[in-house]
Amino acid sequence: MRKELDSYITRNYYELLAIAKKYTKNNDWSSELLHEVILQLYDKKELNIGLEDKDIKSYIIRCLMVNWCYPTSPFCRKIKRVIINEVELNEALSITDKESETNMHKMLELIEMEYSELNFLNKVLFEKYLLLGSMKKVSLDTNFSLGSVHKYINETKQTIKANTFKKFNNE
Repeated sequence: MRKELDSYITRNYYELLAIAKKYTKNNDWSSELLHEVILQLYDKKELNIGLEDKDIKSYIIRCLMVNWCYPTSPFCRKIKRVIINEVELNEALSITDKESETNMHKMLELIEMEYSELNFLNKVLFEKYLLLGSMKKVSLDTNFSLGSVHKYINETKQTIKANTFKKFNNE
């Protein structure tokens, strides 16, 4: 029986693939469906089909239909898992991307607003701190004492944080 099945599949593979494409409406899953059915046929210990080509073909067509149409079939369960996981992942990523992007824009606008309302000395020292990266370098660059630089920069950070988060959470 295996020899007949092997020879039929090798002779009529493209015809079976065309039938699978009709069932799946030219979906990308057509070759996967056909391969799944072929694997299922080989996994069976005994096939209760005739040895003629038309019997093998009708059996394979029936298996294609069952595997594609019935939600409880092994193939449908397999592709549903894959599709659901892809869709959920893509939706979750797009939602979080959109939300985080809008939140980031809101937060940056609020920070810019708060920064623009600072007095001149706090702005200058904070800009230098952002550029130079340390309070000690700002102290050396501006000739202010390290304690004063530390006080002004921390005061600026606290003011921006407090006011920005208040406004962000209120909106």
